[in-house]
Amino acid sequence: MNTIEAVKLSTFKKFISHDPLSVALYSFAEKVAKFNVPVIISGETGTGKECIARHIHQHAFHQPAPYVAVNCAAIPENMLEAMLFGFEKGAFTGATHRQAGKFELANGGTLLLDEIGDLPYALQAKLLRVLQEKTVERLGSHQSIALQVRLLTATNKDLLEEVNQGRFREDLYYRLAVINLEIPPLRARRLDILPLATLFLQRYSQGLSVLPRFTVEAQRKMFEHAWPGNVRELENRVQRGIVLSSDGTISAALLGLDEKSGVFAADAILSHTVPQRRARRIREHGRAAESQYILDLLSRFQGNKTKTAESLGITTRALRYRLASLRQQGISLEEGLNSGR
Repeated sequence: MNTIEAVKLSTFKKFISHDPLSVALYSFAEKVAKFNVPVIISGETGTGKECIARHIHQHAFHQPAPYVAVNCAAIPENMLEAMLFGFEKGAFTGATHRQAGKFELANGGTLLLDEIGDLPYALQAKLLRVLQEKTVERLGSHQSIALQVRLLTATNKDLLEEVNQGRFREDLYYRLAVINLEIPPLRARRLDILPLATLFLQRYSQGLSVLPRFTVEAQRKMFEHAWPGNVRELENRVQRGIVLSSDGTISAALLGLDEKSGVFAADAILSHTVPQRRARRIREHGRAAESQYILDLLSRFQGNKTKTAESLGITTRALRYRLASLRQQGISLEEGLNSGR
């Protein structure tokens, strides 16, 4: 995400949400958008926290409205206060003109404070005051500016742990965490992987005479990969594949997902990134939701694998591979189809 970004409603694009976990998440985000309350969006790096922020903004306003995003970790501490709250000419050395702050620029719209867990402790008290009073004063000014801003924050940190460690103010946390939206990692919503890969393929192939395509092996490897870098890693690997492709096809090797480049089992990654019990719950929930979703689609299309594959955004061959995998796991497709009718 750019350090600072201001966009209008008309620039938003459709978001990819094929997996049941993603569908539920975006549905809940739309419900939250009906209420102007602070929201913390949490999740691992690269899961798409700003996508959720944009989705909330899009459904909160029915006309073009400012959307301003600030990366709190990317701005030097001595500049962040002036950037957020603005300043008057002469407020400090180098302040040669009046400058509106990001709160002021976001008035009537949405302000996203990304990496809120990295906000300096001294500045947290000033942010709390702005939220409580719903006004802001530029540095060097005593004039209050009334605010009507939808505040969203994002973090990859456990803010409650930061509170316990004395690095984040408890009163600010509870002011921000009216709603806490946690985005599951990509490995827990595998039905999003191939549709996202297709989206990135189309986006970064613009201008090419022929649209590259993924080999069946590449699709299978993408579906199986643990994606420790989440959506950002997927995007980067697709870009790499496009650049390295010379015959219009993108193999697993070009994506860096062949055996030599290291394809790690999801179980191994999870065991190092989250506690064992939580990892097991993520795996079990993700697999069950994924399997049931496929069975529901098969039932909806009366067993038609072509239509089911198109709905999933994968090839028919990839679907057959997945169905065979389900059978190996002891899942009866016939019983699933009957229960789905």
